[in-house]
Amino acid sequence: DMGKIILVGATKGGVGKSLIADEIAFSFERAGVKTSFYDLDAQGGTIHKTRTVEDAEIQVIDTPGALQKNLDAWLKGDENGENGADIVIIPTLTSSREIEPLIRMIKAVDRYPDIKTMIVVNGYDRFRLSRDFMSWLSKTVPNKQILTLPRYQDFAQAGCNGISVVEYAPKSKATKAIKVITNAVKEAVGFETED
Repeated sequence: DMGKIILVGATKGGVGKSLIADEIAFSFERAGVKTSFYDLDAQGGTIHKTRTVEDAEIQVIDTPGALQKNLDAWLKGDENGENGADIVIIPTLTSSREIEPLIRMIKAVDRYPDIKTMIVVNGYDRFRLSRDFMSWLSKTVPNKQILTLPRYQDFAQAGCNGISVVEYAPKSKATKAIKVITNAVKEAVGFETED
């Protein structure tokens, strides 16, 4: 058994896949959970480098920002249907340019009804565009868990320091926001959440 597989995927770059993949991995590591990390994105925006941990309970996979031929393989796993994703986190931004790639990714994942799906609306703000996008999204995919991640400077600062925002700014709004997401992921794969 390869543990639970958490796939962070989007068919478009620049939507926050690497940030979210890193923070998920950091969250499990803080809990002492053996975590493997796979950075499959050639742009290499993650703090974590690819590493396989023996007896890993969790595998976090940061996928490339394009629709890949091997997306199906990552989703369904091997020929026995094992070692496929347990959950897919799909980050998106709130602009109309994101709609087509987002729908493509959701359709790809929806072919595997056993895989949990979570959509993270990254860069969410109080302006009308974000609200309109959320309204459209919740009508379009009413059966999906949708979470928001506002844009905070602390994420960039933590990244520059090569650490989790939780370490960098423990009491910040950014930490509070990322923990909502990492705890939702932990809950979805059957692990204890973090305070």
